[in-house]
Amino acid sequence: MNLSNQGQKITKNYIELKQKHKEESISIVFGRLFCNLGEYDKSLKYFQQLFNDSNNEDRAWIEFNIGRVLSFKYQWNEARIYYDHAYNRMMNNKPSRIKDSAHVLNNIACIYVNQGKYDQALDYHQRALEIREKFYPSKYIDIAQSLYNIGCILDQQEKYNDALDYYQGALKIQEKVYSSDHANIARSLSNIGIILYQQGKYEVALNYHKRVLKIREKIYSSGHIDISYSLNNIGIILRNQGKYVEALDCYQRTLKIEEKFYSPGHVDIAKSLANIGNILFDQGKYEEAFDYYQRALKIEERFYPSDHVYIAHSLNNIGICYENQNQRKMALDYYHHALAIYEKFLPVDHPRRQKTEHNIRRLTERKHSH
Repeated sequence: MNLSNQGQKITKNYIELKQKHKEESISIVFGRLFCNLGEYDKSLKYFQQLFNDSNNEDRAWIEFNIGRVLSFKYQWNEARIYYDHAYNRMMNNKPSRIKDSAHVLNNIACIYVNQGKYDQALDYHQRALEIREKFYPSKYIDIAQSLYNIGCILDQQEKYNDALDYYQGALKIQEKVYSSDHANIARSLSNIGIILYQQGKYEVALNYHKRVLKIREKIYSSGHIDISYSLNNIGIILRNQGKYVEALDCYQRTLKIEEKFYSPGHVDIAKSLANIGNILFDQGKYEEAFDYYQRALKIEERFYPSDHVYIAHSLNNIGICYENQNQRKMALDYYHHALAIYEKFLPVDHPRRQKTEHNIRRLTERKHSH
């Protein structure tokens, strides 16, 4: 029974891949299948073999797919090398394969996002979108993907109105192409909900997230990771409404799913630990909060470069805990460390940077006034 389920899953995945990547040969789709099923090492070995053995295979697509597997393995610099090879091969082709190159530009943009380099990412996504709008019909799903990706970056940069426009553009195309309970529609609704939350429209946002949770509970099993995303988003709003007990319940359910689904050092686990820490902090349980923040930071330091903005957020949180326990010197150390990162990446008027500067000023002034 289990085998036939697995077989069905693979067949379904294969057929979907074949339909989506018509321009790619059977052997390339086969390698992608390994990757999509999480068999990254198998996929990598397969594509490297294919590259060495094949004369008539499309080498640009093979290099693109090697890059894709490497980026799934978080080996972004290596992935970038293969993407550049693939891109150059496509552009040096006669005639140049501009339409295909949009896939490569899109994936290079994703690497920049993972490295926190949002301006470069935006530039590459915009280039991919331009190509797609030129070469594809207006309701083509790849256009929706580009709109969605640009929305995500604008969202990260806290340009919420612009991000909302892009998400809604993506959703419009998706609703024409997919059934109403499709996973991608849920994802767009979810991101629109997140922005509405950022704009302070809590009740509307909550309704979006509940709608998303319904879709996801309908299409997935109860331990699916996307369900944890929805619970997390609902938790954020409940926390903001001061409903700490309900929010904590959502976060703990999120963490439980993530710990089953991911390996122990996964970065999403860090986010959940920090969220639980936030609630405990709100409830005045500083020591418990401190413990969760520390656990979150440990994971982030393994995953991100040492000057990543998320590390600064955690350092700042730990600083606040120290301050609330009257350990002023420790608090200042953590604030300074966080600020050094913020100064590198955030503009002078960014609220997080200003808040940390304010914390440092407050503590140093207090020290001098004693």
